[in-house]
Amino acid sequence: MTLLLVLCILLGLIGFGVPIAVALVSIAIGIFWAADVDQLIVAQRLYRGVQSFPLLAVPLFILAGQIMSRSGISGHLIEFAKTLVGQMRGGLAAVNVVTSMFFAGMSGTSMSDTAAVGGMIIDPMVKRGYSRAFTGAVTAASSTIGIIIPPSVPMVILGAYLGISTGALFAAGLISGVLLGLALILAAWIISIRAGYPVEQKFALGRAARAFLSALPALTMPAIILGGILGGVFTPTEASAVAVVYGAAVGMFYYRTLTPRLLYRTLCEAAVLSGAVMLVTAAAHVMGFAFTYERLAESILRPLAELDMSPVAFLILLSAIMIVAGTFLDGIAMIFIIVPLFFPATEMLGIDPVHFGMVVVLCWGIGQQTPPVGAALFITAVIAKVDMLSLTRANLPFIAVMLLMLLAVILFPETLVLSVPRALGL
Repeated sequence: MTLLLVLCILLGLIGFGVPIAVALVSIAIGIFWAADVDQLIVAQRLYRGVQSFPLLAVPLFILAGQIMSRSGISGHLIEFAKTLVGQMRGGLAAVNVVTSMFFAGMSGTSMSDTAAVGGMIIDPMVKRGYSRAFTGAVTAASSTIGIIIPPSVPMVILGAYLGISTGALFAAGLISGVLLGLALILAAWIISIRAGYPVEQKFALGRAARAFLSALPALTMPAIILGGILGGVFTPTEASAVAVVYGAAVGMFYYRTLTPRLLYRTLCEAAVLSGAVMLVTAAAHVMGFAFTYERLAESILRPLAELDMSPVAFLILLSAIMIVAGTFLDGIAMIFIIVPLFFPATEMLGIDPVHFGMVVVLCWGIGQQTPPVGAALFITAVIAKVDMLSLTRANLPFIAVMLLMLLAVILFPETLVLSVPRALGL
């Protein structure tokens, strides 16, 4: 009953427009006041919430993604993707997805992916006869790959918050991310056949080779990041710093599109985004400690123990709750409000923490596609100049694909999630 009251108050505060960080800290202060705990603990926990070496990767990956986005590197990736899949019916839709898969290995966030890829490919798709709603739907849906194929800012946050290996989460996202990308391409191809969308160009080895060489410096970045992390050369935090230096060097000295003035604006934008993310992270740590102090998670664990729920049923229930919550909560808030209540049950049910983490990240991605609160959807609606209702309707087939991918991850963790981390000894 106490947990339900706390959650209702929290959702009420957020619904009235109170900033998420302020709402989280306010709830924690109320819990500590009711328990007669010294309020000094709030300041201490705010500090400890971001006193984490792995969390240093968050602002650095955000900065790396902004640098790659502002450098116009997505244009080279689009040209290379066009040589690979442009011969398909609805080739530009497939190019959209493939480019997002490439960009996912650099940005770490869906928003960077949406802005960078959408800004370059939406207008050409519309000019080629694609409907604005379908174009926007492909762009929004494919941006979800940005938080599944590593590096991934949500994985860094989740790993640091729950004590899960970030490297293991990165490795776990490889197969799922690639399969999701292929499934989205298949869905876009089927829709394009029905709608009669055009073929772009026949495959030509020479054209593909030239496009590959032009995009090679950009494509090298995810290879450096993932190869370094999975090969044990550096940690995810060190990899994020390498990504920033490499991205800035490529943008300034190879492509020569990143000017000092543009770099300054990019640093300012990344600082604002990082500040918002880290403030919510610190506030959520305070509320998480308050939940632990009052043992509120036990109100979830007791019914689960009595129901004798299987791991699959538990993860399906968790996914349903998170997807519904994702319709009106930001991804970060959703993780910090819901995940701490259910995570203790993973040990009781024998669920691998990395498997649990992948389910949460996929639910985060689906939540970005559903109104009224869907970050990727809103950004795409603005870029594609389409109303939210039409965009959501066109996005339904792609959301269905994501739900099927989520179900596959729940049912086949050994193959889709844990095989790569175990093969790499993570």
